[in-house]
Amino acid sequence: MIVQMVVAAPPVSEPAPAEPPAGDAPAIERQTLYRKISDHIDASIGLSAGLRFDELEWSIAGNASGTNPNILSDLDWKRVLSHQLTLSGDLLVNRHFYCRGHANMAWIKNGSVRDSDYRGDNRTQEYSRSINDTNGDELYDLVAGAGYPFYFQQNRLFLAPLLGMSWHAQNFRITDGTQVISEEPPSTPPIGPLDSRLNSTYSARWIGLWIGCDLRYQMAGLNRKTLPIEWGLSMVYHFWGEYSAEADWNLRGDLAHPKSFEHEADGRGGSLTAKCHMPINQRVRINLIASYTRWTTDEGEATIYPANGTPRTTQLNKVTWESHSVMLGVDCRFF
Repeated sequence: MIVQMVVAAPPVSEPAPAEPPAGDAPAIERQTLYRKISDHIDASIGLSAGLRFDELEWSIAGNASGTNPNILSDLDWKRVLSHQLTLSGDLLVNRHFYCRGHANMAWIKNGSVRDSDYRGDNRTQEYSRSINDTNGDELYDLVAGAGYPFYFQQNRLFLAPLLGMSWHAQNFRITDGTQVISEEPPSTPPIGPLDSRLNSTYSARWIGLWIGCDLRYQMAGLNRKTLPIEWGLSMVYHFWGEYSAEADWNLRGDLAHPKSFEHEADGRGGSLTAKCHMPINQRVRINLIASYTRWTTDEGEATIYPANGTPRTTQLNKVTWESHSVMLGVDCRFF
């Protein structure tokens, strides 16, 4: 009898799966977390730079009743040119909450200010006028708002009513003056260059609440690989505001220093901003921005602080501020 013996080969075991490198698992988790966040959040931050032009005018009356005369002193800043830098950002959460804001800082390069005094009503009988330079100081703006967004035309049209607040500061300096009208010497300087030590300051602050809306429209892309150009328009009305200012007239020996007088009034204003966003890739866009802002005040109070004596109050007639800018920048979308 022949006995046949078959020796079975040991079973072939499957190779154990290779363990992922130590850094892969966190990377995958990060990608998953990023996708989850990007499904609910759209956020971007931008930086832009450009030119800004400002004008500011105010006048006071001879007394607290607004008479004797109704315009005693009038200061008017014109063609104030600045170089401005803007940091901006916006956030959209779950397509149900939208907020945006920006911060401006501008460096004044040049401008002029006219300082006139009158004896008669309605800017008549002008007895003193000087034309001065303004430069070397800064302008600041902080603006923020939030609201609920709406979408139309297959999400190409975006509309968001907003409620927000803003703060604006203008620091103006008066230097290098020339007296061009002087009818009451020695109480007014003689005609010609003013004292080279002239270095007066006027620091104004505006703070207020606003309502407005942001409107965006995405144009149709040329093909699937091309992102659409987007147009934007922001409209804001400052329905409540407060204005305050402090001045130091450094050559006036009859006034106190460093606070020679201060202004207070209620104000309101509006602004309009137009934007064009031109995409470079999925994350980065080039932005062209133009904006215009105008504020004005009601009648307020001007408190004058003499070097020796009791402060006196007269009427601040009106303050008007206008500003417009043209900016070029870039923004980056994070989600």
